[in-house]
Amino acid sequence: MPTSLRFARNLIWLQATLTLISVVLGILALAAGSTEVFEHLLYLPSYVLSLATGLLANRWRTRRPRVRDVTIAVQLAIPLLDFVYFLFDGTLEWVVTAPWSALIVTLLLLPPARTWFTPVLQPPSPPQPAPPAVA
Repeated sequence: MPTSLRFARNLIWLQATLTLISVVLGILALAAGSTEVFEHLLYLPSYVLSLATGLLANRWRTRRPRVRDVTIAVQLAIPLLDFVYFLFDGTLEWVVTAPWSALIVTLLLLPPARTWFTPVLQPPSPPQPAPPAVA
């Protein structure tokens, strides 16, 4: 695996880890009697997207181009969703997630990543000799 892909995979795993920490802190806040249940549920799609990219990063060893394409799409959706939250709630999370996702997408669009996720064509097998004819 190229160095740029290892770096992108580590960034995605860090992103998923931070999301898990946010989910745990949100659950602890709700358990402590927080009244902002709706606000925590509002961020659920963003949490799901971040965790989905963490799961996709674990599938990179398959080297399927579809895994790379879906990872790029999800990474583009994360800051877009955070920007929608900004329009409705005034949060500035998209200022952090946009450059983070842009770095990951850039690393996934580099030629080494394209080469890594290109399926390897199997050489054709040699022809098998015909069985002897029975007379």
